Amino acid sequence: MQARAVALDMLLAVTEEKKPSHIVAARELAKYPDMEKKERAFAKRLFSGTLERLLTLDFLLGHYSRTGTDKLKPTVKGILRMGFYQLYYMDVPPSAVCNEAVKLTKKRGFAGLSGFVNGILRNAVRNPLSLSDAFAAMPEKKALSLTYSVPEWLAAAFLSWYGRERTEKMFASFLEPAGLTVRVNQSKCGVAQCRERFVQAGVSVQAGNFVPGALHLSGIELVQGLPGFAQGDFTVQDESSMLPVLCAGIAAGDYVIDCCAAPGGKALHAADVLIMREREIETPPYAQGERRDTSRERERCGENAVSAPENAPVPRRGRVSARDISEYKLAKIRENAERCGFDNVEVMLFDAAECRKQDVLQADVVLADLPCSGLGIIGKKPDIKYNMTPEGLDELAVLQRKILRAAAQYVKPGGVLVYSTCTVNPRENRGNAVWLSESEGLVPEGLGRYLPEALAASVGEDGYLQLLPEAGKWDGFFVARFRKKGGENCK
Repeated sequence: MQARAVALDMLLAVTEEKKPSHIVAARELAKYPDMEKKERAFAKRLFSGTLERLLTLDFLLGHYSRTGTDKLKPTVKGILRMGFYQLYYMDVPPSAVCNEAVKLTKKRGFAGLSGFVNGILRNAVRNPLSLSDAFAAMPEKKALSLTYSVPEWLAAAFLSWYGRERTEKMFASFLEPAGLTVRVNQSKCGVAQCRERFVQAGVSVQAGNFVPGALHLSGIELVQGLPGFAQGDFTVQDESSMLPVLCAGIAAGDYVIDCCAAPGGKALHAADVLIMREREIETPPYAQGERRDTSRERERCGENAVSAPENAPVPRRGRVSARDISEYKLAKIRENAERCGFDNVEVMLFDAAECRKQDVLQADVVLADLPCSGLGIIGKKPDIKYNMTPEGLDELAVLQRKILRAAAQYVKPGGVLVYSTCTVNPRENRGNAVWLSESEGLVPEGLGRYLPEALAASVGEDGYLQLLPEAGKWDGFFVARFRKKGGENCK
């Protein structure tokens, strides 16, 4: 009973209060530290699954009820949505679905509607509807919309961008379990060592698909309870979002500006790379004839560690300026930087759409992972697909150009800007990349030499990388790299 009540609270917080689903899930579940593991898993599955399938569930609700969904009490509608999800997508005895829904309706103060809830769900049990048959007779856009619970306008947009086969594959991937990916902070811990500790803790671990420091985890309840978390040995980060730092080619001593840093994965990644690059150079030379034991360095820095040349000059210490417009998000970045022991990260409250004149022509690397429609990460944040609008897509593209215009000013001559998003909308991605190269004095550079071999072949002829979401592998993501040939003033 508790699991269903918790799932309902989370569902209503997202659907009625419009709170972000990933934040709601973390906060609500944290209120019940003593909840049994099985109950917690049930609550998470019921909440996330119901949210993912809202449009399909409302279609079912409309089929079995004469009362329009817009006329139902939000709580009652939420209980019915969860009931239909259990009946159609979970292995729960129908009697338990109906009985628990009635109990929850009464407990939430709607005893007078408990008979209505009971009647709707029991009718669905007695007369089940074949969704595949119902959708087969519909026009393509509507069928896709209801099959995968994607607004019809968005289904049409995906079809125009990628065609039927690829669109359906992406929509299906959004409904698969997302899992959890971490990036090992290799300046602190070796990948093999971190992986072994996870295994010993009973966590299922798979190597990353293309980034050596990435590990895919399953069978975990709380990230904070994993070995090495408190010591900052790893950071939660999707594998695709590790690519911008790889493509930046960060060198020892670089000044890196992450202009839209939240939630902080790229800033911490850049900080980790800076420490490794500086360690490679600062390692003191060995006495003549002495053999160098690099086993410890390779354990800490990974198999790609490079030995420093003798008598190499010690560079300035690199630093990362992590900026965002939200103090709440910055607090999280600061907290994680401290946990990881990265004192080369400075956190700054700043609107990326404005130009900070002190930084004009000062940055070796600018990471511009900008606010976007998020259409590549719907699998992790399903509320994105319900909240986005066609007008919203246009507004975001305009905002991105405003931020890019400011960010481009920070890059010093010969410096690099990496533009990235977690969307698959061509206007936000290639459209903005082309605009950036034509209007801001930046020259596009191919990504092939910076990417793992498994991805290099995926780079387009224009040098950009568009990853489309693959279930269990990576999110949808776009990356483009540019180099500045000359300086500009603030515009």
